[in-house]
Order: sequence, then C-alpha cells, then structure tokens
Amino acid sequence: MHSRFARWCLTLGLVAAWGAAGVAAGADWQRRASMPVGNGGFVAAVLDGKIVIAGGTTWQGETKRWLDEIWAYDPEVDCWRSAGRLPTALAYPAFGYEGGSLWWSGGSAGGAALPGLWRLGPGLRPELVASGAGGRVYAAGGVAAGRLWVVGGTDDQAALDRVTAGFRAIELNRGAVTELPPFPDASLTTAAAVALGERLFVFGGARWDPEAKTVVNHAAVHVFDGAARRWRKLPSLPHPGRGLAAVALDERRILIAGGYRNDAVEFVADAFVFAVERETFAPAPPLPYAAM
Repeated sequence: MHSRFARWCLTLGLVAAWGAAGVAAGADWQRRASMPVGNGGFVAAVLDGKIVIAGGTTWQGETKRWLDEIWAYDPEVDCWRSAGRLPTALAYPAFGYEGGSLWWSGGSAGGAALPGLWRLGPGLRPELVASGAGGRVYAAGGVAAGRLWVVGGTDDQAALDRVTAGFRAIELNRGAVTELPPFPDASLTTAAAVALGERLFVFGGARWDPEAKTVVNHAAVHVFDGAARRWRKLPSLPHPGRGLAAVALDERRILIAGGYRNDAVEFVADAFVFAVERETFAPAPPLPYAAM
C-alpha cells in the first residue's frame, strides 16, 4: 500500500521543531507539490539541495509495479522533475548517505535480491561501485565511517521464511564485505535504522514466526557499537511496528514515524523523537496521513 497524497513539510523545520522538552508550540505540516507517482520502498537523500528519490514500487489496480525512475524535488520552486532512470527496477534495499552521495546495496526488482553496491551522486547518474556486494532485500541499513551497514533481510522478496539475522559492513571505496555479530533476535525484516558515527540504531521491524508461518511485528530497539563490536538493547518503541521511517535530526535526536502496526490497526501516522543520550521517546507531530 502506497500513499497517493501530496508531499508535506514541517513549517518550522524538523530540527527547529523539537527542543529538549519535546515539541515546539506551533509545529505543523504544510502541503507541497505531489510526488509524481504513489511510491514506497524507494531510496532517498538530499543531493545538492534537492530531495532525490529513486526506484520504489507502486500499485496499478491490483498489480504491483516495480519502478526504475529517478525524481528530484526542488523545495525553492516546489516542483518535482524527472531526473533519469536506474539500470533496473529497485525497491527495498539497504541504503544511506555519505560524502554527498546516496549509497545502496541489495533490494529487488520483484524477485531475487539484487547484487552490487551502488552510488548516486549530485549528477544523478547511477554508478556500480562493486558487483559482488549485497544481495538482501527488506534489510535495514545506514552509512557511517565509509561503510554501509546491512542488517537482516532475505535473499528474495517473496521468501520471508528465509529472513536472516545476519549483519555485515560493506566498504564504500571497494565493496569489501565484513561479517559482523548478528542481530540479537532470530531474524529481522523491514526495520528502520539510523547510523550515527560508529553506532547503528535499529527500530522495530518484524521477525519470521515458523509456527504461524508469518511475520510478527515487534517494538524492540537495539544499537550496535562499532568500536566495541557488540549489540545493546535499548528501551522499546511505544508500540510494535514494521516499515517505519527513521531519520537523524542531529547527533542527539532521531525521528521515527509511520509504519504498519498490525493487521487490526494497519498503517499509522504516529511519530516520536528518540533522545539518543537519554534513550527516551517523546511524541512528535503525527504524519499528515498513515503510511509505511
């Protein structure tokens, strides 16, 4: 399920909207130009002052379409433009931003996970950095210190029974892969992750339940300390959910929003700010619509 609604932004700006005590008075959402197509599962970053999204999936009637388009949004003129295409359709990879570029690995075009480490710079021309790296879809990830961290996921978008707890780091300069201590739970899919320095924060997601033969959402939060090479459990999310979005507002605060709570509640618009130092959650202005 993907949103057909317009793009929105906070009128006070995300970083300015939250102080140490919580949400600043008057923070609100403002409607902006609609995205060119309802979309979910894309990669995204701010490149050269433009919001760039690439790939993703959309629905045409009852058919799920996997996308290869690249789009760029200019906030100064409130307008989207077509900015090229990827070599193949792509959705649900592990991705992150560093050095003025968007990096990703894995993902799918509708079947098996795609190999390779890719880079998209301000010129918006996709570049294959390493052909052998990656190979997971629905993994969580983030970029820090010259590495793309990839945790969980599966080798085929239709094979949720093969979701893993595996964790690896991919060197951005040459694509070398280092296996790291696995995620503490038995498996992990569609979690949200944020890299801050030598740490990777992982929020929510789901695990595969072999008895029920389905994914089960959870509220667990973990952080991986790259210097110590170990995982640590943090206070849980206010509620379970998979498909959440997470973004660092600065070095001290992470915004977590949206997601799919369960089959009864379905999609939510809830948003929270996680205080990194205090390891606490505070409510934030909800999204203007419920979505993953």
